[in-house]
Amino acid sequence: MLEKSKIAVVIPYYNAAKHIKHVVDKLPSFVDAIYIVDDCGSEPLPSILEENNKVVILENQGNLGVGGATKKGFKKAISDGVNIVVKLDADNQMDTSFIPALVEPLLSKKAEYAKGNRFRDFEALDKMPFVRKAGNLMLSFLVKAATGYWNNFDPTNGFFAIEINILKQLDFTNISNRYYFETSLIAELYFQEARIKDVSMPAIYADETSNMSVWKMPFVFLPR
Repeated sequence: MLEKSKIAVVIPYYNAAKHIKHVVDKLPSFVDAIYIVDDCGSEPLPSILEENNKVVILENQGNLGVGGATKKGFKKAISDGVNIVVKLDADNQMDTSFIPALVEPLLSKKAEYAKGNRFRDFEALDKMPFVRKAGNLMLSFLVKAATGYWNNFDPTNGFFAIEINILKQLDFTNISNRYYFETSLIAELYFQEARIKDVSMPAIYADETSNMSVWKMPFVFLPR
């Protein structure tokens, strides 16, 4: 089924110059297109990426945030006739070896959206910073209550795959440009009665710095 489907990866890029080439190099060979969306950070994209004939570089006119950058990649995937879109971060926190596991439920018509779940790997969960772990667990409960997807764990995980026909039906104006992006996307999926599949995978934490301050999370998520 992989051979018959056109699969693209969308990577919102913001200040991850030392990670982005490694992320691209680790992508599976069956990926047909790689849309890297430059979100106007202070670190330019390494020019060596242009040597990869699968890479398409898109540029925002200003900083729109992870959601705004990802939506630009979504629109390009739709216009290019892609079948499945995988969203991946540029900072090497996500294990690209799990991409086949993410796209399989979509290829087999068991789901329209598949996303990573870091809370089933207890060994990896133990390594997650406590503050981040507590914040994610709290947000997971709030998101489940708000969206109706009670069987969905780790909803703020930004490593996911989405089927193009369901993507076309979403109202992008209702999907947040910034930190509420993943949550608002799941809320929109609920209105389309999309099926969500969790895929267990570990979280990876190296020397990257999060752009989201933990103390800000309640103020960003609770009102929404």
